[in-house]
Amino acid sequence: MWFKKKIKETPKGRLYGNRYNSPSNYSAWDNMSFIEQICFVFLPIMLGFIFYMMLDMTGLIWWLRLIISVGMVAGCIGFITLIVNFFSSGY
Repeated sequence: MWFKKKIKETPKGRLYGNRYNSPSNYSAWDNMSFIEQICFVFLPIMLGFIFYMMLDMTGLIWWLRLIISVGMVAGCIGFITLIVNFFSSGY
């Protein structure tokens, strides 16, 4: 044979998909594993339950405890988001 056949290979996808050549409206939920999805949903619920049980010792009304515990979980998530965005911004 005077020539070699070129083997055409399909390019391998990246670990979390090729975000740069795909449309901009992709879902991060689709790229999560099942365990990550479970943790994404249930860990804030469990944290809210822990805050609710801690506030149960104060003797407040149930709806006030619920509002305070949901606010504390939202505050924790917001604070973590601010810290991550601050430290991951490129300088």
